[in-house]
Formats: sequence, structure tokens, C-alpha cells
Amino acid sequence: MISFKQYITESKMGDCFEVAANAMMDFRKEENSSLRMVHAYVQGQGSLEGRRFAHGFNLISNDVVMDNSNGNEIVMRRKQYYELGKINPKEKGAYKEYTKKETLAALVKHKHYGPWDLKDSLDEEIPDEKKEIGKKKLRISPKVLQRMKDELE
Repeated sequence: MISFKQYITESKMGDCFEVAANAMMDFRKEENSSLRMVHAYVQGQGSLEGRRFAHGFNLISNDVVMDNSNGNEIVMRRKQYYELGKINPKEKGAYKEYTKKETLAALVKHKHYGPWDLKDSLDEEIPDEKKEIGKKKLRISPKVLQRMKDELE
């Protein structure tokens, strides 16, 4: 299994926002009413030490993080995940949680997977290549967008 350090420093396809949003669309409210999606700035490790970039993941409960982006299956305690990524939920513009309804509404409104509410001035555009972690504003196909609109009704 890949470590969090390897995950944060590897060059990947950058599907975190799409994967986190899809997790929200796939769950039924009665199965897990506490599931939330998070967009946050994380601190890189290794060669990206001290550099921040936007990332998307899910909270299964208030205490457990699920991050399936880039083909990974990371499940760990929120405290540990936030410490490793230096995630600060109280920093204005650097952290936002979404319920399923809020996720669907934002997807329909913006027509991309995110991030939506993070403060752009905090963005360091790291990693620098488009194929790397965190493809931003990845467009949603019309078919998927219609599914979201139908579910909101």
C-alpha cells in the first residue's frame, strides 16, 4: 500500500476532485448521512515540502478520512491525515466541507469538479505539470450533469 508521503509527492493523473465528488453521488443518504466531501489546501512532502496545493477527499465520519484519488485506497484517522497534510480547517479560504446536497448543487452550478470555494491567492500551482495531482475545474460531461440535476429535484 502506498504511504501518504509517497501519495503526496508522486506525479499522478490528478483526479482527486472528481473522485471525491463521485463518492458523494454514489452514496445513498440512508447508508451514510455523515459522508462529506472536503476541498482543502495540503502541504506537500519530500521535494514539495512546504508547498501547498488544492486537494479533494472525503470524510466518512467526523473522525475518518477516505481518499481514493489516483487509484489509491487511503483510509485513516482524520487527525493523522490532517497532521501529515498540514490541513487547517480553521484557515479562511483554505478548507471547505460539503454535504451531498451541497456537492450536487455546486457541481450543477459550476459544471466542473472543483475546487469551488478555496481562496485562489493561496494556490501555489504545485505540482507544476497539468498531469499531476489535483486537476482543477475538470468539466463534467452533460450526461453526468443531467444525473446530478435529476437527483437535486
